Amino acid sequence: MLSRAPFVGVVLILATGILAGDALRATTSVPVVFILIAWVLASFASALAYRFRHHTAFAVAMAAWVFLVGAGAKWHAEEAKDARLSYVHALQYNSFTAEVTTLPEKRNNSIRFEVRTGQFRTGTRWVSYSVPALVYLPDSLPNLPTPGDWLVINGRLQQPSPPQNPGQFDYAQYLRDKDILFTAFVNERSYQLIAARRGKSPAYWPESVSRWAEGRFREHIVAPAAYGLVKAMLLGRRDDLGDQQVGDYVISGAVHILSVSGMHVAVIFLVIGAALGWVKRWRFGKWLYWFLMALLLGFYALVTGLPPSVQRAALMCMVLVTAEVAQRKHYPMNTLAFSALVILLLDPCALYDVGFQLSYLAMTGIFLLYQPINALLSPGNRLVKFVWQVTALALAAQIATFPLSLFYFHQFPTYFWLVNPLVVTFTNVLLPAALLLLLISLTGISSATWLVGKVVTFAAQLTDWSAGIPRSLPGYLIENLHLDKLEVILLYAIMLLLWYALQSRSVNYLKLAGAGVFVFAAVSMAGSIATYRNADSIRFQVPKHGVVSFKSGSVLYLVSDKAFAEDTRAFDFHVKSYTVQAEIQHIVRITAP
Repeated sequence: MLSRAPFVGVVLILATGILAGDALRATTSVPVVFILIAWVLASFASALAYRFRHHTAFAVAMAAWVFLVGAGAKWHAEEAKDARLSYVHALQYNSFTAEVTTLPEKRNNSIRFEVRTGQFRTGTRWVSYSVPALVYLPDSLPNLPTPGDWLVINGRLQQPSPPQNPGQFDYAQYLRDKDILFTAFVNERSYQLIAARRGKSPAYWPESVSRWAEGRFREHIVAPAAYGLVKAMLLGRRDDLGDQQVGDYVISGAVHILSVSGMHVAVIFLVIGAALGWVKRWRFGKWLYWFLMALLLGFYALVTGLPPSVQRAALMCMVLVTAEVAQRKHYPMNTLAFSALVILLLDPCALYDVGFQLSYLAMTGIFLLYQPINALLSPGNRLVKFVWQVTALALAAQIATFPLSLFYFHQFPTYFWLVNPLVVTFTNVLLPAALLLLLISLTGISSATWLVGKVVTFAAQLTDWSAGIPRSLPGYLIENLHLDKLEVILLYAIMLLLWYALQSRSVNYLKLAGAGVFVFAAVSMAGSIATYRNADSIRFQVPKHGVVSFKSGSVLYLVSDKAFAEDTRAFDFHVKSYTVQAEIQHIVRITAP
């Protein structure tokens, strides 16, 4: 595979360098200049090896060069973040200005925005300094800020706290990986809104287009559940989805469709390609096809607000189209790796983004596993054949992502193989129809807009219905599953060996996969035994609550006040991850007086 997809090897080495740079930075105090010196030496060694045509030495030197690029880029990015943190903490300020950079997101009792600071007031003067932050405002405000507006906030920015309990989600690191270093919770008396003049800065065009699209959807999709689904899938904002609606997609294994991702772009890309394929038969039609594809994908990307996931997928699709129009042979895995390479060079922290990891794993699964799975059956009926193809597509993506999904989410939907084909089928109608609704609304033809709006609503309702099927079936979700990093790596190694054994028809790789299964079982069993025998006593840090736990085998005795026993959200946020990590099978709750 690497011979046909050299960028795969390059990306793997770059990613290893990024991880190594992070590890070195956490364990040593070596300045980044030493990595720069090593990079210069690797560059010199590469040039010498190339000059004297020593292919092995050149390959090794270039691998070292790419590795050091990844390590240096990550090291430099983290040092820049530390420098911004130190500068802001050193300022003696009591108020600051901030420009709103994103559309609002509803949270519990608050509205969240991303902002970028402009100036800090220190005494009697203002100091200009730009740093990204999250600002939370009350959800009862009559007028909400929009991108481009400015806020004058009385108070100081706060650095998110690291996790206080074992296994707890590291929200501070999550925000840091997204280059957000500060948060601010602001009440309605602590800020002043300064509305900006609209439509002046191209930087806010995506947000303006997304806000316009939200208005069109609200106008033409009357059913609340259908509107919430379309808004989540097209605009990436889940604030109008119901709790049970989200739960249906979780237990069906289709929760990924509620976030704008590469899959959505791929669906739009395939539909546009099928609709405009005839244009390529004209003279210069291929280039017109390229232009129309870029125009429509660009419009869709603007509608979504240009999140990183859409940028990645749109880049990959345009590389595919360019290779096709230029009549260049391309291997899909190489194209996929090239888009990942560009993203990681621009933002090495993207490697830590769960959406980035799952998107690329899903596409890898489709490219490598779809054909072998699809070849298992050859239905003669066209309808059955289409259903099987969609099922094979869903299986390929699910197989490639399930180890990482277990690692992050600790649950497995048992009926994904039944539901995902239906969800994907209806999604293939819903997404293009929703985009068509926006395009037709620009023409002002009310009858056509009404008709397409009905199609979108019906497709959304069918998608919701299919996602809700598992609720009526027994054992629809296996929860509290735990894999550590080593187990995830071993699982992917086994999967890769099995795939390579199938491709090369080699029994040796099959034997290696069998040995990998044995090692995985041994590691998992040893880890489970050690966890079972470990007796912990933990005092959890939970705001406004007193919580203590005692672990014995797979039983956890949880002593808390009555209010915590009734607070499900507090348990899920502060304690649940520990129970999964400790492989707790039963919790005995003891309420203190």
